[in-house]
Amino acid sequence: MSAPASTPCRFKSARGTYNGVDRLSGLPSELLHRMMSFLPMPEAVRTSLLSPSWRYLWASTPYIRIDHHDFMDDNEKMEKFGDRLLLLRDSTASLDEARIIDHTVASTTCTVWIRHVIMHKVRHLHVSGLGHLDSSAMPPSNHLKTIRLQFVILGHGLFRPLNYDCRVLQLLQLEDCVLVDLKEISSRSLKALHIINCLITGSILICASNLTHLSILDMHSHSGAILVRDLSSLVTAFVSVRTIEGHGLLDGLSHATTLELHAPLLERGLWICPMFSNLTSLVLGNWCMAADFDALLGILQRSPKLKELTFKLERVQCIRYMHSGSTLPPSGAALSLGSHPCIERIKICCSKEDPSVGALVEALQPVVGDVKISIKHLY
Repeated sequence: MSAPASTPCRFKSARGTYNGVDRLSGLPSELLHRMMSFLPMPEAVRTSLLSPSWRYLWASTPYIRIDHHDFMDDNEKMEKFGDRLLLLRDSTASLDEARIIDHTVASTTCTVWIRHVIMHKVRHLHVSGLGHLDSSAMPPSNHLKTIRLQFVILGHGLFRPLNYDCRVLQLLQLEDCVLVDLKEISSRSLKALHIINCLITGSILICASNLTHLSILDMHSHSGAILVRDLSSLVTAFVSVRTIEGHGLLDGLSHATTLELHAPLLERGLWICPMFSNLTSLVLGNWCMAADFDALLGILQRSPKLKELTFKLERVQCIRYMHSGSTLPPSGAALSLGSHPCIERIKICCSKEDPSVGALVEALQPVVGDVKISIKHLY
């Protein structure tokens, strides 16, 4: 016979008998929402079956994730779930983060979902693999702080609202995306911009007066280039591209205090590149080894405050440079570099059998005087 309703349920455990009190439901909703954030979204919704107090808890969770992996690639089931999840959500509840991850749902459906979470005042948005997005996917927002897009085709006008309608946006990350005729990324609030392994068709202008961190890695360009304007607040920059067309990008990097450059053929234009007046820490790739160290000469002459200099030499690139017509300088040729008394630390990261290291050390000694050059073998 079951216990009377007025009598607390009891159960036995290995350590004794405890009153069956629902202590979990008594926790603050903020803590319960945090616990739910570790569950797949379908499981988070199913917590409504636990007790009456949990029935509508999922509708006010500040974390939303729609992930095709949670639906065994059942597109129809995922679309219905996503539609109902957003439709039945508590419109008064704040939304901190939304993640929409799929490679099969139609772009129109994804656009509706993105617009919906932005209208629910989402602060952090992560979208992956959702086909083609254009300006219709980005309504105005005074709450959106970060945008991460991955495996997305970005159409013309997508970022047009950034300067006018996304006034608190601080981070924009584009990874494995295709930028189709995307003319400009402009924002007065943006602090960090990361463009990683993206294909750019045509040229793109970056204009962000408050940008402090910039990463452009493994960019592929079809008859275009990245140009910059007004990056006067830039602090750190990491650029690793196949080539730099013109000097629009270099002009923007000139404000950085910490800079890492991996850009073959960059040495062709260093003689007319700007001064790196704020630069104190510099990391260079193999491109600085070519043309009798002319590239190294150019950038050191334009970095009067440089204190830390690091070389990351990859074996494959070194071999390519040594067979590309570039020659290492004869003994004493590096004297033309002149002295650089501000440099305090130099590190060379290379393979054990790198034939170019000896010549590099010989070239640097007249420049840095008694500064110790440390060599770290990577493999």
